[in-house]
Amino acid sequence: MQLSSLWPTWIIEIRSIQLAVLVIIFVAVTIVVALHLTSSIDNFVYSYFKSVHRSANVDAAMITATTFGDVSTLLIIAVVLTIIRRTRKMGMIFLTAIVVTAILVMYIKPMIGRSGPSYKFEPALRLPQHFIIEDDSIMPSVRNFSYPSNHVAIATSFAFIIGFRLNLTSRIAGSIIWSFPILIAITKLYIMQHYLTDVISGSILGLVVSIILSNMMGLDRPFSMSRFKGKEDRV
Repeated sequence: MQLSSLWPTWIIEIRSIQLAVLVIIFVAVTIVVALHLTSSIDNFVYSYFKSVHRSANVDAAMITATTFGDVSTLLIIAVVLTIIRRTRKMGMIFLTAIVVTAILVMYIKPMIGRSGPSYKFEPALRLPQHFIIEDDSIMPSVRNFSYPSNHVAIATSFAFIIGFRLNLTSRIAGSIIWSFPILIAITKLYIMQHYLTDVISGSILGLVVSIILSNMMGLDRPFSMSRFKGKEDRV
């Protein structure tokens, strides 16, 4: 079976079977996590990443990479995209995705109530003064909960929304952009901020949010400028 038959277009419809399957998978993963049925696989992956904390160079690379997935970093990128005329539609949708995702995660985390990994990452190198690794949530009341990953969800939305534009000019670039959320997921596992199912559910949530917003806000349609000017931005 070809991939095109499973996912026919980049922006699938809200009423598509593909989106329904994604929602079902997210709900199913959430239920099994809430019932503590994923503890074995989560702890196995957790123990593996804990065992490889030996190299200052690897720590530096992982910390550097994970900062690109910070909400603050991606928020700046979204604002810049919104300011630039040709990318304004993408920027607006991405900004909305960040807000919607953050709100959803803020409610889901305490509902599931899964505490983050007990082992706190201690890098084998001296970090710059005042440098801190960003928490997954800005709300103090949910910072100790790890499910789902807000960072990975937003990174996935970024890949989907930006990837749509890249895919129009180069399918290779449209495919490569998906390495970004994968990289962020790996770094979050490495720095002991999340379990495996946290990043899996985060990626699914980010994909669901970005698909719905892309349909509602018309990512594949021109962005209408002022009615008085009668101009359009092409995305």
